[in-house]
Amino acid sequence: MRRLAEGRLGPWRSAKGLSLAQLAILQPDARASARLADALSVSHAVAAVRSWGELGAFAESPGADGCVVDADSPSREQALLEIRRLRRRHPFLALVAYADIRESDPELIRLGAAGVDGVLLAGRPPWAGGIRRAVEGALAAARARWVEGSLRATYPPAAAAVVGWAVEHAVDAPSVARMAAAAGHTSRSLGAVLKGSGLPSPARVALWGRLLHAGALLGRDGRTVEDAALRLGYSTAGALARAMKRETGHTPSEVARRGGMDFVQARLFRRLRNPTV
Repeated sequence: MRRLAEGRLGPWRSAKGLSLAQLAILQPDARASARLADALSVSHAVAAVRSWGELGAFAESPGADGCVVDADSPSREQALLEIRRLRRRHPFLALVAYADIRESDPELIRLGAAGVDGVLLAGRPPWAGGIRRAVEGALAAARARWVEGSLRATYPPAAAAVVGWAVEHAVDAPSVARMAAAAGHTSRSLGAVLKGSGLPSPARVALWGRLLHAGALLGRDGRTVEDAALRLGYSTAGALARAMKRETGHTPSEVARRGGMDFVQARLFRRLRNPTV
């Protein structure tokens, strides 16, 4: 990754010397590109690319986590074509589109159908917090797809999708009722579905979603326990540490050293019986 970053992509920009999420920005407008980089380099390693070809090379590299792309470069139709191609080849890449459209524009539907995880509206004020929130949401969606896809080898698709949903929405601390509604169930029927699939209760699956997300923050993003706890709604870092230790048998610092989210997933699902599908 270092060779690629120093060559075709140029130097990475980051405010920290940690193992952060690695993002690429494809934005021909220099001012917009600088605004995006300034907002994102606070929490991530960011590099600019000059073409869809360079973006494809970035997506192929180890450690590539996500990208922000101009949805109008070189044209809307060409950008949609490139986005679809990128999504097919890299289903677990977080993808955010920067588009000159309004919030009610039907083009949002086309971008969603093409596979983007989030959209930044060019007409809005250059609010750094909004940029970071959109990218964080996209990274959460990509991680949820990874978890869901890896669990489908062992669990029914509907059950794996519930775990993925819990990962994606972990920062919202969703209720069991909300998780059940998203899956098209009542809380009681969701419990029956998960039990029949060999998974624990809905409340525990929601907790596991938070711990998996915490694993990603601690490992891949290089966040501190305090940062992860704050982002996931825990009252203190100690509360997150106790939950992690109870469910995985390891402390947050051990999780960070041993692989982050992948390690948490291996520990959480290690003792569950294979379900009868």
